[in-house]
Amino acid sequence: MRPRLKGISWERVGDELRLVYDPRDQLLLADPDGTVEKLVGLLSEGGRTVAEIADELSLDVADVREAIAAFDAERLLEDGDRLDRLEPSDAERYFSNLAFFESFSTLDRSREDLQRRLRESHVLVLGTGGLNSNTIPHLAGLGVGAMTLLDRDAVEPRNFARQYLYRTEDIGARKVERAAAWVRAFDPAIQVEWVEADVTGPEQLAELIRRVRPDVVASGIDRPKNIDLWVNEACVRNGVPFVRGGMSVTTGTVWSVNPGVSACRACVPADPSNPADFPDPDDPAIAGAIAATRLFVSRPQPNRGIGPVAGLLGAFGAFEVLRYLTGFEPPAYAGRPLDIDFAHGCATSQAEWPRDPACAVCGGR
Repeated sequence: MRPRLKGISWERVGDELRLVYDPRDQLLLADPDGTVEKLVGLLSEGGRTVAEIADELSLDVADVREAIAAFDAERLLEDGDRLDRLEPSDAERYFSNLAFFESFSTLDRSREDLQRRLRESHVLVLGTGGLNSNTIPHLAGLGVGAMTLLDRDAVEPRNFARQYLYRTEDIGARKVERAAAWVRAFDPAIQVEWVEADVTGPEQLAELIRRVRPDVVASGIDRPKNIDLWVNEACVRNGVPFVRGGMSVTTGTVWSVNPGVSACRACVPADPSNPADFPDPDDPAIAGAIAATRLFVSRPQPNRGIGPVAGLLGAFGAFEVLRYLTGFEPPAYAGRPLDIDFAHGCATSQAEWPRDPACAVCGGR
Protein backbone atom coordinates (compact mmCIF):
# COMPACT_ATOMS: atom_id res chain seq x y z
CA MET A 1 0.00 0.00 0.00
CA ARG A 2 1.17 3.49 -0.89
CA PRO A 3 -1.25 5.99 0.68
CA ARG A 4 -1.91 9.08 -1.42
CA LEU A 5 -3.66 12.24 -0.30
CA LYS A 6 -6.68 13.26 -2.33
CA GLY A 7 -6.97 16.68 -3.95
CA ILE A 8 -6.76 18.55 -0.67
CA SER A 9 -5.58 22.08 0.15
CA TRP A 10 -3.98 23.00 3.47
CA GLU A 11 -2.54 25.97 5.32
CA ARG A 12 -0.97 26.73 8.67
CA VAL A 13 -3.02 28.60 11.26
CA GLY A 14 -0.61 29.25 14.11
CA ASP A 15 0.12 25.90 15.72
CA GLU A 16 -2.61 24.18 13.71
CA LEU A 17 -2.96 22.86 10.19
CA ARG A 18 -6.22 23.42 8.30
CA LEU A 19 -7.10 20.82 5.63
CA VAL A 20 -9.99 21.30 3.19
CA TYR A 21 -11.34 18.87 0.63
CA ASP A 22 -15.01 19.89 0.55
CA PRO A 23 -15.61 23.59 1.32
CA ARG A 24 -18.45 22.70 3.69
CA ASP A 25 -16.00 20.71 5.83
CA GLN A 26 -12.58 21.45 7.27
CA LEU A 27 -10.18 19.57 9.48
CA LEU A 28 -8.03 21.42 12.04
CA LEU A 29 -5.07 19.42 13.38
CA ALA A 30 -2.66 20.41 16.15
CA ASP A 31 0.82 20.71 14.61
CA PRO A 32 3.13 22.79 16.81
CA ASP A 33 6.36 21.30 15.42
CA GLY A 34 5.31 20.93 11.75
CA THR A 35 5.42 17.12 11.72
CA VAL A 36 1.82 16.82 10.51
CA GLU A 37 2.48 19.24 7.65
CA LYS A 38 5.51 17.20 6.61
CA LEU A 39 3.38 14.04 6.70
CA VAL A 40 0.68 15.73 4.61
CA GLY A 41 3.30 16.82 2.09
CA LEU A 42 4.65 13.27 1.71
CA LEU A 43 1.14 11.85 1.38
CA SER A 44 0.35 14.47 -1.27
CA GLU A 45 3.37 13.39 -3.30
CA GLY A 46 2.38 9.72 -2.91
CA GLY A 47 4.49 6.80 -4.09
CA ARG A 48 5.78 5.83 -0.63
CA THR A 49 4.96 2.90 1.60
CA VAL A 50 4.10 3.46 5.25
CA ALA A 51 7.58 2.28 6.26
CA GLU A 52 9.21 4.70 3.83
CA ILE A 53 7.12 7.59 5.16
CA ALA A 54 8.08 6.69 8.74
CA ASP A 55 11.74 6.54 7.76
CA GLU A 56 11.68 9.98 6.14
CA LEU A 57 9.95 11.51 9.17
CA SER A 58 12.09 9.58 11.69
CA LEU A 59 8.93 8.24 13.33
CA ASP A 60 7.82 4.80 14.47
CA VAL A 61 5.92 2.88 11.80
CA ALA A 62 3.12 2.26 14.33
CA ASP A 63 2.67 6.00 14.85
CA VAL A 64 2.52 6.64 11.10
CA ARG A 65 0.01 3.82 10.65
CA GLU A 66 -2.16 5.36 13.35
CA ALA A 67 -2.02 8.77 11.66
CA ILE A 68 -2.82 7.27 8.26
CA ALA A 69 -5.77 5.37 9.75
CA ALA A 70 -7.08 8.66 11.17
CA PHE A 71 -6.75 10.35 7.77
CA ASP A 72 -8.48 7.40 6.10
CA ALA A 73 -11.35 7.61 8.60
CA GLU A 74 -11.91 11.14 7.29
CA ARG A 75 -11.84 9.77 3.72
CA LEU A 76 -8.79 11.84 2.79
CA LEU A 77 -6.65 9.04 1.34
CA GLU A 78 -6.53 6.50 -1.45
CA ASP A 79 -4.10 3.68 -2.08
CA GLY A 80 -1.78 4.72 -4.89
CA ASP A 81 -1.34 1.05 -5.81
CA ARG A 82 -5.07 0.99 -6.71
CA LEU A 83 -4.83 4.05 -8.98
CA ASP A 84 -3.52 4.81 -12.47
CA ARG A 85 -4.52 1.37 -13.74
CA LEU A 86 -7.03 2.51 -16.36
CA GLU A 87 -6.19 2.82 -20.02
CA PRO A 88 -5.78 6.50 -21.00
CA SER A 89 -8.93 6.32 -23.13
CA ASP A 90 -10.95 5.02 -20.15
CA ALA A 91 -9.48 7.63 -17.82
CA GLU A 92 -10.66 10.29 -20.27
CA ARG A 93 -14.08 8.65 -20.81
CA TYR A 94 -14.78 8.39 -17.08
CA PHE A 95 -13.03 11.61 -16.03
CA SER A 96 -16.03 13.13 -14.23
CA ASN A 97 -17.13 9.80 -12.75
CA LEU A 98 -13.68 9.33 -11.24
CA ALA A 99 -13.71 12.86 -9.84
CA PHE A 100 -17.09 12.16 -8.20
CA PHE A 101 -15.97 8.81 -6.79
CA GLU A 102 -12.85 10.39 -5.30
CA SER A 103 -15.10 11.90 -2.63
CA PHE A 104 -16.20 8.43 -1.51
CA SER A 105 -13.00 6.45 -1.99
CA THR A 106 -10.80 5.10 0.81
CA LEU A 107 -7.62 3.08 1.14
CA ASP A 108 -9.71 -0.07 0.65
CA ARG A 109 -11.51 1.11 -2.49
CA SER A 110 -10.18 3.66 -4.93
CA ARG A 111 -12.17 5.74 -7.35
CA GLU A 112 -11.06 3.35 -10.09
CA ASP A 113 -12.35 0.37 -8.10
CA LEU A 114 -15.79 1.98 -7.97
CA GLN A 115 -15.75 2.66 -11.69
CA ARG A 116 -14.64 -0.90 -12.36
CA ARG A 117 -17.62 -2.21 -10.41
CA LEU A 118 -19.88 -0.29 -12.79
CA ARG A 119 -18.12 -1.62 -15.87
CA GLU A 120 -18.58 -5.17 -14.58
CA SER A 121 -22.25 -4.73 -13.67
CA HIS A 122 -25.49 -5.69 -15.43
CA VAL A 123 -28.83 -3.92 -15.02
CA LEU A 124 -32.19 -5.33 -16.12
CA VAL A 125 -34.39 -2.38 -17.13
CA LEU A 126 -38.12 -3.09 -17.16
CA GLY A 127 -39.81 -0.51 -19.34
CA THR A 128 -38.11 1.99 -21.64
CA GLY A 129 -40.85 4.63 -21.42
CA GLY A 130 -41.16 7.81 -19.35
CA LEU A 131 -39.14 6.93 -16.25
CA ASN A 132 -36.50 4.62 -17.68
CA SER A 133 -36.01 6.55 -20.89
CA ASN A 134 -34.42 9.02 -18.47
CA THR A 135 -32.71 6.38 -16.31
CA ILE A 136 -31.08 4.56 -19.23
CA PRO A 137 -28.91 7.52 -20.34
CA HIS A 138 -27.74 8.00 -16.74
CA LEU A 139 -26.72 4.34 -16.53
CA ALA A 140 -24.96 4.58 -19.88
CA GLY A 141 -23.12 7.73 -18.83
CA LEU A 142 -22.01 6.07 -15.61
CA GLY A 143 -20.49 3.26 -17.63
CA VAL A 144 -22.72 0.33 -16.62
CA GLY A 145 -21.19 -2.54 -18.55
CA ALA A 146 -24.33 -4.38 -19.64
CA MET A 147 -28.06 -3.76 -19.85
CA THR A 148 -31.03 -5.90 -20.74
CA LEU A 149 -34.03 -3.80 -21.77
CA LEU A 150 -37.65 -4.98 -21.80
CA ASP A 151 -40.68 -3.17 -23.23
CA ARG A 152 -43.71 -3.90 -25.38
CA ASP A 153 -44.79 -0.48 -26.70
CA ALA A 154 -44.21 1.49 -29.88
CA VAL A 155 -43.06 5.10 -30.05
CA GLU A 156 -45.95 7.62 -30.16
CA PRO A 157 -45.95 11.42 -30.54
CA ARG A 158 -47.34 11.84 -27.02
CA ASN A 159 -44.13 10.24 -25.67
CA PHE A 160 -42.01 13.21 -26.67
CA ALA A 161 -43.04 15.28 -23.63
CA ARG A 162 -40.71 13.18 -21.48
CA GLN A 163 -39.03 10.37 -23.45
CA TYR A 164 -35.90 11.83 -24.99
CA LEU A 165 -34.39 8.57 -26.24
CA TYR A 166 -36.70 8.75 -29.25
CA ARG A 167 -36.97 10.92 -32.35
CA THR A 168 -39.76 11.82 -34.72
CA GLU A 169 -38.41 9.32 -37.24
CA ASP A 170 -38.90 6.57 -34.60
CA ILE A 171 -42.69 6.96 -34.44
CA GLY A 172 -44.23 3.52 -34.88
CA ALA A 173 -40.97 1.70 -34.12
CA ARG A 174 -40.60 -0.58 -31.10
CA LYS A 175 -39.35 1.42 -28.14
CA VAL A 176 -37.11 -1.29 -26.77
CA GLU A 177 -35.29 -1.74 -30.09
CA ARG A 178 -34.75 1.99 -30.50
CA ALA A 179 -33.61 2.34 -26.87
CA ALA A 180 -31.04 -0.41 -27.39
CA ALA A 181 -29.86 1.30 -30.57
CA TRP A 182 -29.44 4.55 -28.63
CA VAL A 183 -27.26 2.83 -26.02
CA ARG A 184 -25.07 1.23 -28.70
CA ALA A 185 -24.64 4.54 -30.48
CA PHE A 186 -23.85 6.35 -27.23
CA ASP A 187 -21.24 3.85 -26.06
CA PRO A 188 -20.45 0.78 -28.19
CA ALA A 189 -18.58 -0.75 -25.24
CA ILE A 190 -21.88 -1.33 -23.38
CA GLN A 191 -23.37 -4.76 -24.00
CA VAL A 192 -27.09 -4.32 -24.56
CA GLU A 193 -29.80 -6.90 -25.17
CA TRP A 194 -33.47 -6.16 -25.73
CA VAL A 195 -36.61 -8.18 -25.11
CA GLU A 196 -39.96 -7.20 -26.60
CA ALA A 197 -42.57 -8.72 -24.30
CA ASP A 198 -45.45 -8.16 -21.93
CA VAL A 199 -44.93 -8.94 -18.27
CA THR A 200 -47.33 -11.75 -17.40
CA GLY A 201 -46.33 -12.75 -13.88
CA PRO A 202 -43.56 -13.34 -11.35
CA GLU A 203 -42.58 -16.68 -12.87
CA GLN A 204 -41.80 -15.06 -16.23
CA LEU A 205 -39.74 -12.36 -14.52
CA ALA A 206 -37.92 -14.89 -12.35
CA GLU A 207 -36.98 -16.88 -15.45
CA LEU A 208 -35.66 -13.72 -17.13
CA ILE A 209 -33.66 -12.80 -14.00
CA ARG A 210 -32.13 -16.26 -13.82
CA ARG A 211 -31.19 -16.06 -17.50
CA VAL A 212 -29.58 -12.61 -17.62
CA ARG A 213 -28.32 -12.61 -13.97
CA PRO A 214 -28.57 -8.85 -13.36
CA ASP A 215 -27.04 -7.09 -10.38
CA VAL A 216 -30.03 -4.75 -10.09
CA VAL A 217 -33.50 -4.50 -11.63
CA ALA A 218 -34.78 -0.99 -12.48
CA SER A 219 -38.52 -0.96 -13.09
CA GLY A 220 -40.68 1.77 -14.57
CA ILE A 221 -43.64 -0.42 -15.56
CA ASP A 222 -47.02 0.46 -14.07
CA ARG A 223 -49.30 -2.05 -15.84
CA PRO A 224 -50.92 -4.40 -14.99
CA LYS A 225 -52.05 -3.46 -11.48
CA ASN A 226 -49.99 -6.14 -9.69
CA ILE A 227 -46.76 -5.51 -11.59
CA ASP A 228 -44.85 -4.17 -8.56
CA LEU A 229 -45.71 -7.24 -6.51
CA TRP A 230 -44.65 -9.50 -9.40
CA VAL A 231 -41.28 -7.78 -9.78
CA ASN A 232 -40.85 -7.74 -6.02
CA GLU A 233 -41.46 -11.49 -5.72
CA ALA A 234 -39.15 -12.38 -8.61
CA CYS A 235 -36.35 -10.16 -7.27
CA VAL A 236 -36.60 -11.13 -3.60
CA ARG A 237 -36.68 -14.85 -4.36
CA ASN A 238 -33.58 -14.45 -6.53
CA GLY A 239 -31.77 -12.05 -4.18
CA VAL A 240 -31.62 -9.17 -6.69
CA PRO A 241 -32.19 -5.55 -5.56
CA PHE A 242 -35.16 -3.80 -7.17
CA VAL A 243 -35.47 -0.04 -7.79
CA ARG A 244 -38.82 1.49 -8.72
CA GLY A 245 -40.07 4.98 -9.50
CA GLY A 246 -43.44 6.36 -10.48
CA MET A 247 -45.92 9.22 -10.30
CA SER A 248 -49.49 9.69 -9.07
CA VAL A 249 -51.10 13.02 -10.02
CA THR A 250 -48.83 15.52 -8.19
CA THR A 251 -46.67 13.11 -6.20
CA GLY A 252 -43.60 11.20 -7.37
CA THR A 253 -42.09 8.26 -5.52
CA VAL A 254 -38.80 6.36 -5.73
CA TRP A 255 -38.20 3.26 -3.61
CA SER A 256 -36.15 0.11 -3.62
CA VAL A 257 -36.10 -3.35 -2.09
CA ASN A 258 -32.86 -4.80 -0.74
CA PRO A 259 -33.61 -8.53 -0.38
CA GLY A 260 -32.89 -9.89 3.06
CA VAL A 261 -32.19 -6.40 4.44
CA SER A 262 -35.16 -4.09 3.92
CA ALA A 263 -38.88 -4.58 3.94
CA CYS A 264 -40.17 -5.72 0.56
CA ARG A 265 -43.19 -4.43 -1.32
CA ALA A 266 -45.30 -7.37 -0.13
CA CYS A 267 -44.70 -6.29 3.49
CA VAL A 268 -46.95 -3.28 2.88
CA PRO A 269 -49.86 -4.69 0.88
CA ALA A 270 -52.41 -2.06 1.93
CA ASP A 271 -54.32 -0.89 -1.14
CA PRO A 272 -56.90 1.89 -0.57
CA SER A 273 -58.97 0.48 -3.44
CA ASN A 274 -59.33 -2.79 -1.49
CA PRO A 275 -60.97 -2.26 1.96
CA ALA A 276 -60.03 -5.83 2.95
CA ASP A 277 -56.40 -4.72 3.19
CA PHE A 278 -57.22 -2.53 6.20
CA PRO A 279 -57.76 -3.84 9.73
CA ASP A 280 -60.28 -1.11 10.55
CA PRO A 281 -61.95 0.14 7.35
CA ASP A 282 -64.62 1.91 9.43
CA ASP A 283 -62.07 4.36 10.87
CA PRO A 284 -63.12 7.78 9.44
CA ALA A 285 -59.66 8.63 8.11
CA ILE A 286 -59.21 5.22 6.49
CA ALA A 287 -62.76 5.25 5.14
CA GLY A 288 -62.08 8.66 3.59
CA ALA A 289 -58.89 7.41 1.93
CA ILE A 290 -60.70 4.35 0.61
CA ALA A 291 -63.53 6.48 -0.78
CA ALA A 292 -61.15 8.96 -2.41
CA THR A 293 -59.15 6.16 -4.06
CA ARG A 294 -62.33 4.44 -5.22
CA LEU A 295 -63.45 7.62 -6.95
CA PHE A 296 -59.95 8.24 -8.37
CA VAL A 297 -59.65 4.81 -9.99
CA SER A 298 -63.22 4.87 -11.29
CA ARG A 299 -62.17 6.76 -14.41
CA PRO A 300 -59.11 6.65 -16.69
CA GLN A 301 -56.22 8.87 -15.68
CA PRO A 302 -53.99 10.66 -18.20
CA ASN A 303 -50.22 10.35 -17.95
CA ARG A 304 -49.10 13.58 -16.27
CA GLY A 305 -45.40 12.79 -16.50
CA ILE A 306 -43.83 15.84 -18.12
CA GLY A 307 -40.12 15.94 -18.87
CA PRO A 308 -38.88 17.48 -15.59
CA VAL A 309 -40.92 14.96 -13.58
CA ALA A 310 -39.60 11.96 -15.50
CA GLY A 311 -36.10 13.43 -15.45
CA LEU A 312 -36.13 13.98 -11.69
CA LEU A 313 -37.52 10.54 -10.87
CA GLY A 314 -35.17 8.92 -13.37
CA ALA A 315 -32.18 10.64 -11.78
CA PHE A 316 -33.17 9.61 -8.25
CA GLY A 317 -33.70 6.05 -9.48
CA ALA A 318 -30.33 6.00 -11.25
CA PHE A 319 -28.65 7.23 -8.06
CA GLU A 320 -30.20 4.34 -6.13
CA VAL A 321 -29.04 1.87 -8.79
CA LEU A 322 -25.57 3.42 -8.51
CA ARG A 323 -25.58 2.85 -4.74
CA TYR A 324 -26.36 -0.84 -5.18
CA LEU A 325 -23.80 -1.37 -7.94
CA THR A 326 -20.85 0.40 -6.32
CA GLY A 327 -21.62 0.55 -2.60
CA PHE A 328 -20.25 4.11 -2.54
CA GLU A 329 -22.94 4.64 0.09
CA PRO A 330 -25.82 2.45 1.36
CA PRO A 331 -29.15 2.35 -0.53
CA ALA A 332 -31.12 5.43 0.46
CA TYR A 333 -34.66 4.30 -0.40
CA ALA A 334 -34.61 0.59 0.57
CA GLY A 335 -37.89 0.15 2.42
CA ARG A 336 -37.97 3.97 2.81
CA PRO A 337 -39.77 5.48 -0.19
CA LEU A 338 -38.73 8.97 -1.24
CA ASP A 339 -41.89 11.00 -1.90
CA ILE A 340 -41.59 14.18 -3.99
CA ASP A 341 -44.44 16.70 -3.87
CA PHE A 342 -44.60 18.48 -7.22
CA ALA A 343 -47.40 20.73 -5.91
CA HIS A 344 -45.20 22.14 -3.12
CA GLY A 345 -41.82 23.06 -4.55
CA CYS A 346 -40.71 19.43 -5.03
CA ALA A 347 -40.50 19.01 -1.24
CA THR A 348 -39.34 15.53 -0.24
CA SER A 349 -40.21 13.22 2.63
CA GLN A 350 -39.54 9.62 3.64
CA ALA A 351 -41.33 7.09 5.84
CA GLU A 352 -40.14 3.60 6.80
CA TRP A 353 -41.99 0.53 5.59
CA PRO A 354 -42.53 -1.86 8.52
CA ARG A 355 -40.93 -5.21 7.80
CA ASP A 356 -43.37 -8.09 8.23
CA PRO A 357 -41.65 -11.19 9.72
CA ALA A 358 -44.56 -13.26 8.42
CA CYS A 359 -44.39 -11.85 4.88
CA ALA A 360 -45.03 -14.63 2.35
CA VAL A 361 -42.28 -13.26 0.09
CA CYS A 362 -39.43 -12.08 2.32
CA GLY A 363 -40.31 -13.41 5.77
CA GLY A 364 -37.42 -15.40 7.23
CA ARG A 365 -34.96 -14.25 4.57
